[in-house]
Amino acid sequence: MADYKDTIIKVVGERVTSDKWKVKTGKHEILLTKGGIDSPSPIQCLLAALAGCLQSIGELVAEEMGITIEDLKVEIEGTFNPGRVHGEGNQRAGLKEIKVKMRIKSSCSDEETLKRWLKNIEERCPVSDNLANPTPIKINFERF
Repeated sequence: MADYKDTIIKVVGERVTSDKWKVKTGKHEILLTKGGIDSPSPIQCLLAALAGCLQSIGELVAEEMGITIEDLKVEIEGTFNPGRVHGEGNQRAGLKEIKVKMRIKSSCSDEETLKRWLKNIEERCPVSDNLANPTPIKINFERF
């Protein structure tokens, strides 16, 4: 068994305009907008991160289990009410519910094997783990 160590993942967000932000991580840059019109909104990126993580872990687990994947699609729907974001109402600021449908095209026809595959993905996906379980977030500010 490998001896894995904690890894720090750093993301830096910068203001472009009052409703547009640039987020950098490693050599990558993502442009975000408030309403998700010209670029994705932060909440759309959250769901996109979940889709990408489920696909990535899905491929990894399939390879480990000897399952050949011909195609894999992840469809995600999040239910969101923006009232709290705009300072109105007392509903959650975040998503109320996330529904995921993983569509697989595979030579594996055994339902039980595919159920084990899905269970493994659910247990190992770090993005879904962070969404499903509380992760401490420490927010502070500094002037510059």
